Amino acid sequence: MSTASYAHKPLTPFHRALARFSLSENAKYVKLALGLWIGFWIPYSLGYPEAAVALASSTMLTLALGSSISAARGYFYRRVMSNVVAMPIATLVIWLTAPHLLLGTLLLPLVIFAIVRLRPSLFQMTSITIPMTLVLYTGEHIPLLEQRLIGVVLGMLLGFIIQQIVFPPDHGFWANRLVNDGNEQALQALGQLASGQHDSAQLKTIIGQLRKSSTDLKESHGLLKLDLEQAWMSPHLQRNRDRLPLFWCYHELFDSLVNFLETLDTFHEQFTALDPRWREAFLAGLARLLDAHGKLALVADLRVERAALEAKPLQMDALRDIVDTLPAPGVFTSVYLGHLTGYGILLCRLSDMHTQHLAAAQPSTAT
Repeated sequence: MSTASYAHKPLTPFHRALARFSLSENAKYVKLALGLWIGFWIPYSLGYPEAAVALASSTMLTLALGSSISAARGYFYRRVMSNVVAMPIATLVIWLTAPHLLLGTLLLPLVIFAIVRLRPSLFQMTSITIPMTLVLYTGEHIPLLEQRLIGVVLGMLLGFIIQQIVFPPDHGFWANRLVNDGNEQALQALGQLASGQHDSAQLKTIIGQLRKSSTDLKESHGLLKLDLEQAWMSPHLQRNRDRLPLFWCYHELFDSLVNFLETLDTFHEQFTALDPRWREAFLAGLARLLDAHGKLALVADLRVERAALEAKPLQMDALRDIVDTLPAPGVFTSVYLGHLTGYGILLCRLSDMHTQHLAAAQPSTAT
């Protein structure tokens, strides 16, 4: 785990707008338009108008199907491999069986799919089938196949470059936004329960929102992690590299809280029927965890610059004290205590992550 502090200065309004735009549909439209214009203009201006359409369409296809840098890279590799393998071999099959086109048509899928079956992960099936049918149309006209192959390879490369440098999706910004949303939803729902209020309809709505935040946070974490594996990466994506473990821990927290809230909602009658003193101690412990969660949510919110935490909002000793005051002799008390303990453990882990600067400062203080 990185020892870097999970903090940086808030984005300027311009950079925030740029990050938000990079995740929008309009950014995709801009890149598709650029792919068409650049892909068509390059061969057309060089005196190869017949290759312009193939290059432009291949560029746009890369941008349309590769919605992130890592996805564009993977699609680029698979489609190039598919065309480089399928077109020469398919042409060879048609050439060897000429002029018996029917025989070539019968043998073509058997030969190509036998090769694909050896390493299916290296090929894109849509890119395999198109060259096969194209070869049946062009027959032995090698120049047409060369034009297609060059257009595909160069177009895919151009599309990947555009995806890499023109408004690359800022998945780190998306993840930060989801962390803020999830914290607000969790604190709102748990705050109502800690105060003794229970509105089942409202709680179900918040649970649905929190589940979506958790699912989207998992997706944004995965996309950011893949994008950061590129050889060259835009600086704005590097900005959130150290927050990767933090994003994943918040995803685990939200996932756990969805189950916690669903249990409290489904078995609310059983909860109210518990011993009043135990229930009061449980809600008091929940309130202490909520206080720690609120402090973590503030420091996790990068929209406003705040001072770093001077102490951990929650430590394992404090959590142990809360748990020790809650004996669990029955089934329902054990279930509620288990959820509360899991919530506290994840908050302790987040407390450690948000206060790594304190651990880093201890050696220098001692010397």
